[in-house]
Formats: sequence, C-alpha cells, structure tokens
Amino acid sequence: MRRVANLQDPKERWIIAALVVPMTAAGVISRIADATWPALLDNSPLLLVFMNPGLRYVILVAPLVDFVPFLIVVVIRLVLTDPLFFVFGYRYGDAGIRWVEEKSGAPGALSWIERWFRRAAYPLIVLIPNNLICVLSGASGLSIRAFVALNLSGTIARVALIWWLGDVFREPLLDVVDFIGRYQWQFTIGSFLLTFAWLLWAGRKGRLSLETPGAVEEELEEFQAEIEAEVPAPEGPAGTND
Repeated sequence: MRRVANLQDPKERWIIAALVVPMTAAGVISRIADATWPALLDNSPLLLVFMNPGLRYVILVAPLVDFVPFLIVVVIRLVLTDPLFFVFGYRYGDAGIRWVEEKSGAPGALSWIERWFRRAAYPLIVLIPNNLICVLSGASGLSIRAFVALNLSGTIARVALIWWLGDVFREPLLDVVDFIGRYQWQFTIGSFLLTFAWLLWAGRKGRLSLETPGAVEEELEEFQAEIEAEVPAPEGPAGTND
C-alpha cells in the first residue's frame, strides 16, 4: 500500500486546501474558456491558451502568435498545476489516486493507466503528464527533481512541435480562425450552452470537484478505509487469520 498522510492531523486540512483550491480554480478557469473560446480566439488568443491549454485551442492559436510568447505561455500553463497533483499523490497515495480518478470523469481508467505506468513511467510523464499520471508519479515515490525534469522537457518539446505544425498548416488554420471570427458570437453562444449542459450533466454524475477542503478530507478518509479493507489480513501459522 502506498503512503498516506495522517488525515486526523488538524493541519492536514490546510495542506489539502493549499493543493486542492488552485487545482479546482484551474478547472473552473478552463470551463470559462470552453464557454467563451470563440471570442477569446479572435481577441485574446494567448489568454485563451493560458486559461485552457487544450490541444484544440493550442493548435488554432499557434499560427496567430510568435514562437517565443506562444512557448512561454503554453508551457507555463501546462505545468502550472502538475506539481500540485504530484504532491497530492505523494501525500495521500492510493486514496489520492482514487480521488483524482473519480473527479477526472474517467472511472475505470486507473487500472489501465497504472499498469502502463509501472512499465513505462518516464515515457508517460514526458508524453502525457495528465492529472492521473502526475498523481501516480507522486504516489510511486518518484523524486520531484526527476518528475520536474521529465515533465518540463517533454512539455517544451510537445509545445514546440505543435507550433511547428501550426506553421506548416498555417493557411488552412487561418481560414478556420477567420471563419470562427466572422461568426464568433454565434459560436460563443453555442459554446456557452454546451458548457452549461456539460456542467449540469457532470454535477448530476458527481464529477464536479467544487468542494471544501473538509469535504475532500472526508472523501480521502473514505477511500483510505476502503483500501485498508481490501488488503487481506496476514495469515497465522496454520493458514488462519489469527
């Protein structure tokens, strides 16, 4: 079983708050970008990718801005919350992994991702350092220096490649951006309605992580209790659970 911090310690709620509040804030800002991305793409492309560095937005912004500001803004935003998820996994182990899996909206993905992580942790951190990979990195005991080096180098390489692809396909991408710009308010209204519908659906499914630190602490305790219950008791000399 992976390590877990003492959730009964009064100071632990403050540590949870320091980790979860910025992680949640980043998610909220991403949803705002999802609702307003057509207007942001036309008026503030770098702000769009700072609010939400999703691939669909990053590739559209790539031909609109110079390489250096594009690289700086996108890399900073992509790695901004990764250390928080790493520390979350380091402190709360399996319970932290299960919490992030539940809030990520990808139930059942853990076993598949964890199996591959055991086989190829370094390549996964370089190529796809999503929230679950970052939490697994911390829970596995990987050093923070190795994690930062792999994460940062991989992110810089990916962002540079995306900008290069944006330059190669500059003309068709600019045609798409121009079309969106001409109808930006129609696209924005549609995006707002779709985002609102998704929020309603996610709220009903329990996949929104707008929770107080106390609620997160309680959920971690529940997950920890489940994990401890799953661990078989050691057998006695005669094969009985004495």
